[in-house]
Amino acid sequence: MPVVSEEVQGLEGLLSKVLDIIRALPPDDFLWFRGHVRQSYTLLPSLLRDGRPAADIFERERRLLTRFRQRSLPFWPSGYPQNDWEHLFAMQHFGLPTRLLDWTENVFVAAHFALQFAGDDSDPPVVWCVDPVAWNRATPVLSEYGAQIHVLATSDDESEPYRPDASRRRNKSPVAIFGTHNSARIVAQRGTFIVWGEDTRSLQDFAGESSASLWKLTLRGDADALRTELNKLGFSESMVFPELSALAVELSRIEGWRDA
Repeated sequence: MPVVSEEVQGLEGLLSKVLDIIRALPPDDFLWFRGHVRQSYTLLPSLLRDGRPAADIFERERRLLTRFRQRSLPFWPSGYPQNDWEHLFAMQHFGLPTRLLDWTENVFVAAHFALQFAGDDSDPPVVWCVDPVAWNRATPVLSEYGAQIHVLATSDDESEPYRPDASRRRNKSPVAIFGTHNSARIVAQRGTFIVWGEDTRSLQDFAGESSASLWKLTLRGDADALRTELNKLGFSESMVFPELSALAVELSRIEGWRDA
């Protein structure tokens, strides 16, 4: 099914449309969300955005994982990642390129990311929605399991071909997976993930071949006003990024401070 594209007016329109989508889903299904500051951006993980072939991507990932393990140890006061999956999720949330694409279980967290910069009417912000259960069930390599397949966990046998150190032949299609909550950011942002296999196309391209829907909701309205509304709803900098640097940005904004 191709991407379903609609425009929504403000936060009210966004919430109304999301609720309409949710109410039409099967009882055990749900939505994940992702915000983009521009509708022209593609749904593609950072490690895949320079167009390299799959073999180069996995080799680069291997090198990054090795160096991250080697050099990050002094910065972990507790809860040091124990395996490559855990390192991969930590790398994603500290800005290293990975095969992971961040999603969130909270639509307003997605809206925060969509609205974090000034709006552009010619290329407006969007909130993407995906049903991760339907997505996985429509994935060719998982479809044989039918209703038994849900969102994958890193301990599932079906996730093995997507591991950084996979011992089995890698799958092609991206799949929805729950990550390890080894970062305060992942917890605060209700973070979830879609992980890519050997096929380096965007999620939009896969959606055109899938029976699962992908929704693209373009946000219309004054971006500054919408950001203010989000902040008053509690979706502020320090809520999304529970760190002192984000708190400093938030308090500066609240007090109306501007760098001269």
